[in-house]
Amino acid sequence: MPQWLTVADCKAVLQSLLGAELSAYRGVAADWQENPDIDSLERLHLAGCVNEFFRLHETGVEDRLLMTSSIDDWASLVAQATMETSGLTFRTSGSTGQPTAHLHPWNQIAAEAKALELCLADVLSIQRVLSWLPLHHLYGFMLGIALPAVGQIPRLWVNSHALPEITSGDLVVTVPPRWDYLARSGKPWPPQVVGVTSTAPLCEATADHLLELGLTGLLDIYGSTETGGVATRWRPDPNYQLLTHWLRSDHLHIQRKGDTVTIPLLDKTHWLSDRTFHLNGRIDDVVSIGGVNVSPSLITERLLALDSVDGCTVRPIKAASQTRLKAFIVPAASEAITSDEIAKTISQWPAAERPISFTYGAVLPTNTMGKLTDW
Repeated sequence: MPQWLTVADCKAVLQSLLGAELSAYRGVAADWQENPDIDSLERLHLAGCVNEFFRLHETGVEDRLLMTSSIDDWASLVAQATMETSGLTFRTSGSTGQPTAHLHPWNQIAAEAKALELCLADVLSIQRVLSWLPLHHLYGFMLGIALPAVGQIPRLWVNSHALPEITSGDLVVTVPPRWDYLARSGKPWPPQVVGVTSTAPLCEATADHLLELGLTGLLDIYGSTETGGVATRWRPDPNYQLLTHWLRSDHLHIQRKGDTVTIPLLDKTHWLSDRTFHLNGRIDDVVSIGGVNVSPSLITERLLALDSVDGCTVRPIKAASQTRLKAFIVPAASEAITSDEIAKTISQWPAAERPISFTYGAVLPTNTMGKLTDW
């Protein structure tokens, strides 16, 4: 039951959530305005999304979302309801399997916000938080809403294609593809500006260049939708430090302070002490593409499900400075039929999941031991 979540906070999160959900529902980009033109079925869908995210069903007020068309009324309703709800529900992207929902209780959200505030305090006296990312994702909510609210810091959500003017004391929060863009722009940073990155690894060259351009510090957060933020490091330091609300259980598990439940990490870790570690790659085959976790084996399965595909293997490749996917396809009949079906199918997929290169052949590439090889 947060005392810090305001009506304005709820409205900002709603604008982010509703814009994303309306876009997904319609299949085209849809910016959320104050009172957009939506039909009754869209209203039902969006009300369901809001109910799930804010857990309004715990209070019994979810049906009231259907009684008004004003986002301000929705924000007021949500802000009041959160005084009685258990927390927020964040969903994984679904790029590594079926999307899964994860409850983050209010006390855990507040504990992480306070831990991040403590981590940042040694480097910057934050005057404003600029969050250039969706607020309804866990990382966006934590840095764009919870951190400034708990720390009583002014915030600005950047819901456009460019940052506003940055001034000393700003904390800039965004994702690796946008940090790549900012590094390539070559624009010097004002003094006393700190950046935060998460959701995917940020390449060393980008981090180094941002610091060369005058960024005071760049904080890298390690975590996931399942766990929330787990640890941080100040680039270029390769080692992560556990946030204050976490404890090491063993080399593969952590646990929250005051809790006996152990939580598995998604990456291989090498521990240097009980609070310091560095990463040695994912335990599964997941790769990060544009800040989205994608499983090549899952993409392989989806392509193999097509009638015109007899064999398939998918691998990550480097395209310029970004990771993308490539696929080797064995057509069931003709290459033309297969390529046409694949093109129609993947046009509906998110960009991160679409292979950008296809190679066709009679058999999958293997070595003398019969194991799949690169091509």
